[in-house]
Amino acid sequence: MTVVASAGPILQFGAAPYGSNLDYNNDRAPSSFDLGMMLLDPRTMYGYQPGNLQQAPVTTPWSGINGFIDGAYIVVDQAPSTISAVNIAASQSPAAGAINLVSTSGAGITVGTSIVRADTGVLVPNLLAIDGATKRVPFGGGVLGSWDPTSMVARNVRITSGGSDSGITFTVNGYDVYGFPMTETITGAAIGVASGKKAFKYIASVTHTGSVAGTLTIGTGDVYGFPLRVTDFFYLDLWWAGALITAATGYLAADTNTATATTGDVRGTYAVQSASNGTNKLQMCIMVSPAALATAFSAATVAGGGYHTGLFGNVQF
Repeated sequence: MTVVASAGPILQFGAAPYGSNLDYNNDRAPSSFDLGMMLLDPRTMYGYQPGNLQQAPVTTPWSGINGFIDGAYIVVDQAPSTISAVNIAASQSPAAGAINLVSTSGAGITVGTSIVRADTGVLVPNLLAIDGATKRVPFGGGVLGSWDPTSMVARNVRITSGGSDSGITFTVNGYDVYGFPMTETITGAAIGVASGKKAFKYIASVTHTGSVAGTLTIGTGDVYGFPLRVTDFFYLDLWWAGALITAATGYLAADTNTATATTGDVRGTYAVQSASNGTNKLQMCIMVSPAALATAFSAATVAGGGYHTGLFGNVQF
């Protein structure tokens, strides 16, 4: 049996016992859907296009976000690796330019990861994946795939300086959890830790503008990105280490400014209030407002491929 696609919307009603045209369904009952409901990813590179099972430029299954809990989509269900100051780059004293990243997997980092860029369809090799690469759960022989919440952790980058590096800027280049390129510029610390604000899934390179004063290391932080845009804490169900988070401490809403190398995360972040240890699980459910769903789909963004800012935030920089 093949996939049945409809432009919709599909309206199902069970009874209309009023007005001049009375209509009543004696078999009225709750609608039943095998395997539940999924929010189809509307972005051109992941969504459905009439007549095509796999879409250019990315030849991947249609993608979506599966599962409801009290009206919220399950987007993250993963135990982040232990916070580390050195798992992206070990201690070194580099001159201006590229910083040597780790060359072996470990401590939550997988080296040599390849992805397909979501905006161009080009294969990008030799990336560092943070807490594993993004995966899909396949359905229907692989034609449809739900973003797998057990692989959706993305987190900030921290640069630890042994000397005073406040006059130096560090530029992190990589990709988000969906494979869109992103860049962040972080000002160095005056002996201490400089923390980024954006949630990276993949790291391609880190460069800097001048020789460090002493030594530096680069690692992952405990600030985690939302896979869907969150503009208010009200739209979140958050669990950390088995406990429901009821206070907004650590929550930062999506940055709605046009993205630059110094703006915040386009979908928002949450900083856990106790250190990650590889065991404590982070679980996120996100409700989507009608206004977010109704946001116009822009065909003028992401190299003409289209983008839905209401669901996924502004286009990454």
